[in-house]
Amino acid sequence: MPGLPLTTTYDEVGSVLAVSGDVDAESTEELRRAIEGCSKEYRTGLVVDLTGVTFLPSVAIGMLVRAEQSFEAAGSSFELAAQTGSMAQRVLTVSAMPFRSY
Repeated sequence: MPGLPLTTTYDEVGSVLAVSGDVDAESTEELRRAIEGCSKEYRTGLVVDLTGVTFLPSVAIGMLVRAEQSFEAAGSSFELAAQTGSMAQRVLTVSAMPFRSY
């Protein structure tokens, strides 16, 4: 049974990439491309808001770690965000990933 499709929306004003739906093995690559596209097109720091994510496996966590390392190596900021009580907030907490809750 397929899950919710992955969607991403970029807000240029706040440099926020809002993500929703299931981030499975296939859509992890789609999310990586979206993050990479934001970094190349806007050349600013990035906040990835995972509040709307309904599935976040370890392969996606690994990709987010590598994205953070790439941004830091380029001298840009990279921050994960998730609303308190969201599935993403719980996964990020268990994974010991740094993130901003709201």
